[in-house]
Amino acid sequence: MHAGVRLSCLMASCTALLACSGSGTGNAPPSQAVIPATASSASESSHAFVSQAWGFRIDTPSGWTLRRDFQSSYLANGAWKTFTTPGSQGEPVVSLTVPGSNHITDAELRIGASRDPAEVRHCAAPPSAVIAGSVATQRINGVSFTTFEAENAAMSHHLTVHAWRVMHDDACYAIDLLVFGVNPQVYDPPATPPFSDAHAFDAMRAAIQTFGFEQPAGQSAANASTAAR
Repeated sequence: MHAGVRLSCLMASCTALLACSGSGTGNAPPSQAVIPATASSASESSHAFVSQAWGFRIDTPSGWTLRRDFQSSYLANGAWKTFTTPGSQGEPVVSLTVPGSNHITDAELRIGASRDPAEVRHCAAPPSAVIAGSVATQRINGVSFTTFEAENAAMSHHLTVHAWRVMHDDACYAIDLLVFGVNPQVYDPPATPPFSDAHAFDAMRAAIQTFGFEQPAGQSAANASTAAR
């Protein structure tokens, strides 16, 4: 009798121990918790704009607004490059707007391109609004660009452009860094700009360091650009 009781108690204890061991597949131990992904583990192309038609890519900084056209303002036109002449043939490809931009001060990085023979022939020629002494040569990822600065102002509005030009695969590429807006002193009380011009240009110069040609750009410009996200 006593032996049977002892055997029953032993079996009950083993059953309880097995239940507490968490041997079921649905109960993962705390030490196996998922580790959050870091920025370094993400693919470099996860935030990149890629144009298949023009064969280049550029990273899209977090928080920047991406458009596939150029919006016109009082001094900043919507043409494929800034300070272009009437009848100029080219295509706006992508624009990236710096966070915080508003009607007081707007900052945009624009990339346009053209395969028109006349545009390619005069690709590196600066406009009449060029700032004297600003023409230079700079490199991005091994590619040599002609650079210059230009500006315009009228009716309390202002526009400053840092421009980059390069010929590649029988096409002209125009990268323009624009800061434009209205004089905040015309408001009562005076308005506060969202950022300084220097801050905006620093941010855009950092962004274009990710620009690079990916493949021959000899495809039809009618092909749609794609954004790889």
